[in-house]
Amino acid sequence: MSKNAILYAAIIIALFLFPGCFGGQPEEEASIDINISEDIKEMEGLQKQIKTQSSQLQKMQRDLKTKKATASGADSAEVKKLEKQIEVQQQEIIVASKKVTSVKAEKGKYVWSMFRGVPSHDFYTGYNILPPLDFKWKFKAISGFKASPVMDAENIYVGCMDNNFYAIEKSTGQAVWKTPCQGGISSSAALYGTTLYFGTETGMFYALSASTGKVLWSKKIGPIQGSSPAVFSSVVCVGSMDNNVYAMNRQTGEIIWKHAALLPVVSSPTLANGFVYIGSIDANMYALDVESGKVAWQYATGKGIASTAVESEGVLYFGSDDKKIYAVDSLSGAVKWAFQAEGWITSGLIKEGVFFAGSNDKNIYALNAENGKLLWKTAVEGKVLTTPFAVNNILYIGAGKEVLALDSKTGEKKWSQKYEFSVVTSIIGEDGIIYFGDTDSSFYALESVAK
Repeated sequence: MSKNAILYAAIIIALFLFPGCFGGQPEEEASIDINISEDIKEMEGLQKQIKTQSSQLQKMQRDLKTKKATASGADSAEVKKLEKQIEVQQQEIIVASKKVTSVKAEKGKYVWSMFRGVPSHDFYTGYNILPPLDFKWKFKAISGFKASPVMDAENIYVGCMDNNFYAIEKSTGQAVWKTPCQGGISSSAALYGTTLYFGTETGMFYALSASTGKVLWSKKIGPIQGSSPAVFSSVVCVGSMDNNVYAMNRQTGEIIWKHAALLPVVSSPTLANGFVYIGSIDANMYALDVESGKVAWQYATGKGIASTAVESEGVLYFGSDDKKIYAVDSLSGAVKWAFQAEGWITSGLIKEGVFFAGSNDKNIYALNAENGKLLWKTAVEGKVLTTPFAVNNILYIGAGKEVLALDSKTGEKKWSQKYEFSVVTSIIGEDGIIYFGDTDSSFYALESVAK
């Protein structure tokens, strides 16, 4: 046998024995699915159940609209029966959605499938992190942090405006790895299984291995400024400055659907009830079907929407640049109440029947979630461009160059610390420690003195 024949035979054998070396699915890309935990599988199962219920509800609502348009007096009993069925279906969806949040809180501690982890943004269920807080460590990057961090058991994961994405060890503040990216990163990543998803301001979208920082895939879409991706089963969604909301296959990056708004989309998608809730600078809040991108409903405000919506028990809460906070039915878009603030509203959170939010008017608001009545308002020194972090009865929040701890029941300031540069990243924390970055180049860990 000639040398060429031997070489050819060896290549053929290698193709069968080692297909990953010669094309096919790379080992780390395959791990996108292999490393999905049982907890995530349980969440996915519940989410798919809710999606089915939501589709059924939409059909029932369409049938009701048709019947009302054509019904005679003899059909009124049928209309009332369908209205009752719709009411029951809505309650079942709300109950199932609460169960998803419970599974996330109890089992999926390190599942960050959307901004702030859960639709209510109240992701923390651990022990108290009591003020005062003391310095633990500081990590220095080349440029500032606008993106909010996420974490798993060992590391903090955060993108930076220096065009790098970092994994920082929680115990030491040392970089575990960094991945160069095409463009600054101003929005949080989603952490799903062992894969990180995020976009850059130049329009590149990435899937990284959380363990190594290796790029599993990347996709050129529109510029992403502020919109943090959300994952629903095999779909990852994000808003873009090119006026589109994109839904991609989270294993490959292939675009599944996109929704065209009239102006840029800087708010983050919130996933609940089988919908993607996302606002646009075109002043509309959209409820999009997560699998098709079709508009289920939209609600128009007076000005653009940059804040990320909060969903809890069938109600969607969000702020607008018209200086109002809105509460609408999350299944129909019908308005429940609107509260007039003094400035435009950043994203908030729902905890124990209270909606908490900050504003560029240098106030932090607490509203009764049921009726929108003001419970308290606390003035601070800087504009509040971050989402509160609720730890039992304490709210941690960045306001201008200050990090504060407030009593969530009264708004009383319990502790604060000033910095040289502004804090626009939303705080996360656990085990007596909080984490956040500033707009210069520093990322901090502060530890509870009472730990």
